[in-house]
Amino acid sequence: MRVRNWVWTTALALLLVVGLSACAKKVPPPAPPPPEPPAPVVQPAPPPPPPPPAPAPAPPRQLTEDEIFQQKTLAQLNAEMPLGDVFFDYDMSVLSAEARATLQRNADWMKRWTTTRVSVEGHADSRGSSEYNLALGDRRANAVRDYMVSLGIAADRLLAVSKGEESPLCAEETEACWSRNRRGHAVITAK
Repeated sequence: MRVRNWVWTTALALLLVVGLSACAKKVPPPAPPPPEPPAPVVQPAPPPPPPPPAPAPAPPRQLTEDEIFQQKTLAQLNAEMPLGDVFFDYDMSVLSAEARATLQRNADWMKRWTTTRVSVEGHADSRGSSEYNLALGDRRANAVRDYMVSLGIAADRLLAVSKGEESPLCAEETEACWSRNRRGHAVITAK
């Protein structure tokens, strides 16, 4: 009997252990660790601002009147006609009041540009002989030169030349055309 009790006691204890272990609450496995927080999204640094535009080049320096004058050729100066023509009456070499006013402006220009030299051409219309018109052109050129000298222009800056009827401005045989050909014309020859 004692063996039986022992078997029964052992069986009962075993049954009790198995029963209790079967009914026991299972311990849940440990919770997985929380997921790692997402890596912060690093915004790339904004690109640097573009460099400021290069400063505009300084505007070119304005040329002085003297520099502009020096850059011009004699052909350019003569094409601009800074020296006015003077006109004469038929068969005359006397300067009119209008001609003297024009020559005053010419003298002022030559006083401003003191290194210039001018050839004063005396012209005639086509009436009369070539010899007569050359002599008349000479008187007209000298009348212009002499008046310019009286206004203070050095005589060595003025050369009087007769063109007679050989270089007309106008070729028509009319009084209007002839009056344009009777002139004293200044040509700049040096600057």
